[in-house]
Amino acid sequence: MGRLTVYIACVASLMVGLFFIFVWAPHPWGWEGFDHYNDLGRVLARGGSFPTMDRPWGYAYYLAPFYRVFGDRLWIALIVQAVLNELVPLLVYEFARSEFDQRVAVVAALLSGFLSFNTVYASTQSADALCNVIFIAAVALFAVARRRGDWRRHAAAGVLLGIATQFRPNLILVPFVLAVFLMVERRTLTRVAQACVLVMASATMLIPWVVRNYRMTGEIIPTSTHGGLQLWYGTLQTGPYLNSRAYNPRAVFEEGSFPYTSLDRVPLVVTGRIADCATVPEALALVYWTDRDPARHRVRPQWLEGRGFRADIPPSPAPTAYYFFFDGVVPSREAAPYVYFVSGDHLGDIDRHGDMLDVFDLVRLLRHLAWSEPVPAPGPLDFDGDGRLSEADAQLAAGLLLAHAVPPHQSGTPIRVDAGPVSVVLRWGDGSSLEVPRAWSGRITEVDVRGPLAAALLRSTVPFALLRAERAAPAGAAGCAALDRVEVNAPYYRQQPHEMRRYVALAMDNIRRDPPAYFAAVAYRVLRVFFIEGSDDPNTAQQFTGSSRVYRVAHAASVTLFVLFATGVWAAWRRGAAIALPLLLIAYIPATLAFVLTNMRYSITVQPLLFMFVASTLVTGMEATGIWPRRGPTSGSPARGPARTQTARQP
Repeated sequence: MGRLTVYIACVASLMVGLFFIFVWAPHPWGWEGFDHYNDLGRVLARGGSFPTMDRPWGYAYYLAPFYRVFGDRLWIALIVQAVLNELVPLLVYEFARSEFDQRVAVVAALLSGFLSFNTVYASTQSADALCNVIFIAAVALFAVARRRGDWRRHAAAGVLLGIATQFRPNLILVPFVLAVFLMVERRTLTRVAQACVLVMASATMLIPWVVRNYRMTGEIIPTSTHGGLQLWYGTLQTGPYLNSRAYNPRAVFEEGSFPYTSLDRVPLVVTGRIADCATVPEALALVYWTDRDPARHRVRPQWLEGRGFRADIPPSPAPTAYYFFFDGVVPSREAAPYVYFVSGDHLGDIDRHGDMLDVFDLVRLLRHLAWSEPVPAPGPLDFDGDGRLSEADAQLAAGLLLAHAVPPHQSGTPIRVDAGPVSVVLRWGDGSSLEVPRAWSGRITEVDVRGPLAAALLRSTVPFALLRAERAAPAGAAGCAALDRVEVNAPYYRQQPHEMRRYVALAMDNIRRDPPAYFAAVAYRVLRVFFIEGSDDPNTAQQFTGSSRVYRVAHAASVTLFVLFATGVWAAWRRGAAIALPLLLIAYIPATLAFVLTNMRYSITVQPLLFMFVASTLVTGMEATGIWPRRGPTSGSPARGPARTQTARQP
């Protein structure tokens, strides 16, 4: 078996890919795929700028030319993906021939051609489809550069790895890992120089994206902001929720309890629009002040299409409370200004001056009712005006928060307070509850929130000044609200970096609460990343026609693949293969992803390397049973035994 067999594997890969594109595919996404790359590609095709930091740019920019030239003929981009994926068996062969041997290389190419999971992703719009081809091409190129000491190939491998990072951000450290491998394997100044070339070439591919993100946010974001969310998801999927984060009650804390941002080095961006029922004012001004600077400042908004406007407020260091209203419209809210916070405290009470009714006020009120704890400035919480704080005040506070939630909620059921020695619970008739423990450090995440009404209350705030204005207004005087959808830091380049910080804070809090459960989940995911685990639960796994059967087959296939891989490590070592580099790259995936939410999709990047070890198992077995005659050492073959596991075959 030789190159002809490898070419057959390439053709087989293309045929299987075309079958998945045009006949049937074992996934639910259709041609448009997932992660909204179809929408991003269309935006770029229309000449728009890349509208997010939550996704890397690579795959969207791949799709954009196809949308621009061919419109919504999605199959054209998928055919190109299938053609590129056709190269994987050839790349596998070239790499395995240098690190293993000829027979293993051919069998690994066959496995990649007929059984690669990446062929499934090539039939839909998925960043994995291209990333995995780019990655294995970079690895094959690196292997050649390493054998020949070719700095140009090291640079080319670095460029490919830098590009791959803009498809799958978890690959960002691969160039550094390979650089260390180069220097450890052979401690010479030449290797150090080659390692530097590799890393610098990779970093060069990131520079435009880093500069773009820094200009927009003042933050260094080399790939995307999505890592914070994945880390938080990983801390939710622990303990009794190891197989599904969907049912972890701590997911309710995703959104903050206040209107705030943690970004204090960039201007606040205030956006809104003039309501359709109101006349667009000739002169509109945003008037603001802060708790650091009580002087009032005026900012002229910039008018946008669709009666919209935008105004930028200069930054102030955290913590800062901003107050603002709009002059030129009725009502202006000068007497009841908007309140917005800048703070790095994601889990505590950041309303330092008591400007707003919020869940922390309700928590303090409940603790006062249960254990007579003093309440700072109790006056605003005496909603029934009887001169004392009672259960009726807690009920009224909850009702006001629900009425001002987005969207507004009405409890429609009785509310009661149940106090005990270790906790106090606010209960609604629909089963919703908010339980406050007596031992409380002040973090909102220590409050147990269950049900839709408690969740809505958790995220609701209303300025006390606005409540007073509403009580003072005559009945039926609502009229036309001149302003609509007034928001602060709504643009993605303000919202997403802040959300990344919040998710990290939530993740750290989850880990702090139960470190053993989290690290047990990390250990589980070290292996879980190599297996497909389906479920009939739509909140746990994608459901589609025949999904149960597909999941069973895929699970069996992934388990079989891993067992053959594990066996192949020993077989390849016995055959004298240079296993250090492929094993290092395989181990990189769980080492960098087990800490976050992950699944088998992420290990497909290194599946071609797994196939090399599987091929070692198969070839060794066929030689042992006499199906293939054993081959003795030949000129240029690697020496057998452990001494060869750290280096590649030499030319």
